[in-house]
Amino acid sequence: MAKKVKMNVADNKSVISENSDFALSEAFKAIRTNLTFALPNNLKCKKLLFTSAYPGEGKTTVSTNTAITIAQTEAKVLLIDADLRKPKIHTKFGIENRVGLSNVLSGMINVDDAIIPSGRLNLWVMTAGVIPPNPAELLSSEKMKETIEALEERFDYIIVDTSPINLVSDALDISSIVNGVVLVIKFKSSTHPATKEALSKLEFVNANVLGIIMNNVTVAKDTYYKRKKGRYGYAGKYGYGYGYGYGYGYSQKNSSDDASK
Repeated sequence: MAKKVKMNVADNKSVISENSDFALSEAFKAIRTNLTFALPNNLKCKKLLFTSAYPGEGKTTVSTNTAITIAQTEAKVLLIDADLRKPKIHTKFGIENRVGLSNVLSGMINVDDAIIPSGRLNLWVMTAGVIPPNPAELLSSEKMKETIEALEERFDYIIVDTSPINLVSDALDISSIVNGVVLVIKFKSSTHPATKEALSKLEFVNANVLGIIMNNVTVAKDTYYKRKKGRYGYAGKYGYGYGYGYGYGYSQKNSSDDASK
């Protein structure tokens, strides 16, 4: 299915693994469960799009960790970097962004040449590829639709990371070819007006908005996971919440930290 590629240093700080904090892993398992039940079970391939209102809200980190967590169920997952303006997926796995989605859409390579092993079991990656001068046109093209349809035959899940929705229309263009859209917001950073604007844009194109994931949430205090009187409990800073509403700070802050993107 995929060829071997040169691996670089991965952004391990923001990507979950077997050594990750228990509460963090459980948060993404809860997200996995919610998303799984949010879509019909009869779908041959479940296609999910992740976006945010603005940069720095954590969409790439969340989409990456969601893909990893779904792959842990032995489902075959493909993570596609459709942010053809400022791609970051390749940094999460230490993969070279030499060829990818843009090369496929422009007809430079076939889709098989763009599918790369992530280094995680059951998870493959399609990086963004060469940054094109016309990303919106490529993503809204018939070739994009045909590419996703072809990939549906080979994967159980396709996770698509896209550009911030309040800056460019890329996510809107792709929303019609996926089964559902997830909006990522950041605690004490994303604003109510910005989130409302993003949701309005998605509703205008009749996108199936599955919910909102709040990134960078801080829970009361750090403690530990333990068994006590036959029951398990845990607490800590696990950083993610899932829901259909939003309650958060109102100070606008667009972080430039790669790990937050």
